[in-house]
Amino acid sequence: MASPLSPNNNKPHAFNPPTVPTPPPTYAQVSTTPLLPTSKLVTLAGQVGLSADTGKIVPGFDAQVKLTYVNILACLKAAGATPRDIIHVRHYIVKDTGRVGVDSEDELTRVWGHHWMEFMDKEGEGHRPPDTVVGVACLATSELLYECEVWAIVHA
Repeated sequence: MASPLSPNNNKPHAFNPPTVPTPPPTYAQVSTTPLLPTSKLVTLAGQVGLSADTGKIVPGFDAQVKLTYVNILACLKAAGATPRDIIHVRHYIVKDTGRVGVDSEDELTRVWGHHWMEFMDKEGEGHRPPDTVVGVACLATSELLYECEVWAIVHA
């Protein structure tokens, strides 16, 4: 297997340098991504728990998180990318969900983090790109409890 930084490996490589604090298991602190003349940057608008079938927001935090990842996967596939190509993620969590306590990193990891890790294990080969988690007062509509932005790079 090629070194993660070798020219033969064109996928993002996420890692935790030993000189910085170790993050929770949902992400890594740093990601390096080879850029090639045939590369393309893929950016997704914030994805939410909106059903493509019904056009409605699904009720409940857990259901919204799961459907958000279904929508992310569909967007990535449409752009010729996979979750393994993700280079950065930003999670927006409404602070007053009744299910998430943004006071506790451990609770965040247990509630939404397990869905994220399950998604990335299944669809992204266990890749843990750098991410940012933002607790917000609200999103675009009052029904929304979670939103996720994704950046990826694809090499042709």
